[in-house]
Amino acid sequence: MRIAMVTVIAALTAFPATSPAGAPEVFERLKSLAGEWETDLPGFGKLSGSVRLASNGKAIEETIGTAADNELSVYTAIADRILLTHYCAMTPDGHEVRLRTPRLGPATDRLEFGFVGATNLHSRAAPHMRRVMLTITDHDHYSEQWTKVEAGKETVFDLKFVRR
Repeated sequence: MRIAMVTVIAALTAFPATSPAGAPEVFERLKSLAGEWETDLPGFGKLSGSVRLASNGKAIEETIGTAADNELSVYTAIADRILLTHYCAMTPDGHEVRLRTPRLGPATDRLEFGFVGATNLHSRAAPHMRRVMLTITDHDHYSEQWTKVEAGKETVFDLKFVRR
């Protein structure tokens, strides 16, 4: 009996339970970004942004760019993480990159998404987004830092959005 109790306690300590409570709270905070935005990107000029709820509020769709040239990101809550699927216009292969947060705890205004995979990425040396930092400052301001990797070299795009 003691051996069984020690085994259960050891297993619980080695694999602590994680609560999915953080991701739904943070996802609700992301929903507050719904609306029209603008930012300046050096070398590219003024960009517009649009954030809207999709699929009955189960997904958040973000479009960044110009009317003629834009890219799309979709955010979804998956258990205790948030998944970001990015359809990039800045890379030649037309691939989709998947990034996700680490396990989320209580609500936060800063999210870090890391690369977990891609579709149609022909080589790890090909240009692709590897990291995104999203920070919600207040109701009318948020920022994103996108890190693109190409042949081992990182380029960071710093976008500071203002609500229109």
